[in-house]
Amino acid sequence: MFVDIYLMDISKRNYYDNKGFTLMELIVVVAGLAILSSLSIPNILGRIKLNRVEEAKALMNSYALDCLGKYRISTDPANFIETATPDDLDNLRLSTLQYKIDGDKNKCSHVAITPLNDNEKDLFAFDFRMSSDGLILKTAIPSNNPNFLNSCRSWAGKNCGLSDAQVAEFARQAAIAKARATCDAEYNAWLSAGNSGEYVSWDRKKESCTKEAFAFEGKPVNSLEAVNLALKEKYGRACADWRESKKNSISPNGNSETKNPECGGVPYWFHSGNIFTTQAAWTAHDNLIKEQACIQNRANALNGGVDGKYTYNPAGPPPCGKVVWFCNGEEYETIEAYRTTSCGAPEPDPTPDPTPPHCVNFEPHKNCPQKKPGSRMSPDHPNCKCK
Repeated sequence: MFVDIYLMDISKRNYYDNKGFTLMELIVVVAGLAILSSLSIPNILGRIKLNRVEEAKALMNSYALDCLGKYRISTDPANFIETATPDDLDNLRLSTLQYKIDGDKNKCSHVAITPLNDNEKDLFAFDFRMSSDGLILKTAIPSNNPNFLNSCRSWAGKNCGLSDAQVAEFARQAAIAKARATCDAEYNAWLSAGNSGEYVSWDRKKESCTKEAFAFEGKPVNSLEAVNLALKEKYGRACADWRESKKNSISPNGNSETKNPECGGVPYWFHSGNIFTTQAAWTAHDNLIKEQACIQNRANALNGGVDGKYTYNPAGPPPCGKVVWFCNGEEYETIEAYRTTSCGAPEPDPTPDPTPPHCVNFEPHKNCPQKKPGSRMSPDHPNCKCK
């Protein structure tokens, strides 16, 4: 009896154990899996994108190092950063990270990459700029996803997200750095050539290549007086005497003149009692003289009673070459205005001779050519023309 009951319990237990899950249990399990997947999959995808950003940042750092390495051995920094390109920079490698080169920004002066997909909301654009003095500036534009903000800041710091004013200031600073590098390169080349006299170098306060610089045989000195003193010490008074003898002449075509070896190759320009050490100063003085001559010649023409079309002369800067019209001591700038004057008004048609009283009712004869075409009668016949 006991055995039968025991066997019966086992068979019932086996029956219930093989029954499986209820529908409610399945629904709960599926719902749980859905919730877990909704929480984990976006995080996984976000982590993948973050990894891509970090790898792209590592590539950009390698590009910056490449540019810096080449910069250190370049002889013309200003030209280098505008023409040099990082060796390994290409869209094929960047596309595996869902990035591409931003337009034509592929030179060391400005390397920029942007997401491959224009509708990307997670990946963000970033770049670096290299100045002519070898400094690297990193900037970035944050994406719409705040989870990527820290990655943006780890690349660009406070330059993650730039205002228009910051962008304009960066461009201004880059232009200044380029101008300074060009100025320094030209000045150093002038010194290396062993030149003497006056030149220009970089003015830090004015941020322009306008600071006066002086050298004697490639060695910087403080002033033009120091150049002349060095000349006298090396060559005596021969150069000073030569300059004095040329003082009242005008350098032909604005070309410099010197006397070797007495003047040590220092270029000079002469003009009407003045001595200049730069062509720019000579040209400015020459233009001033020509301008004054044009103004004086114009005054002489007006006072001398010149009428009609007039061109300011001699040739030179404005107002030289200006075309005007004169009339009775007044100047007119347009031909239309001049034509309203007595000088420019067209002459009236000549007044015909008045008809004599006895010819008022004169009628040519019927045989006159006026009445009969082909007639042999002369048109000047008294019967044809009243006299």
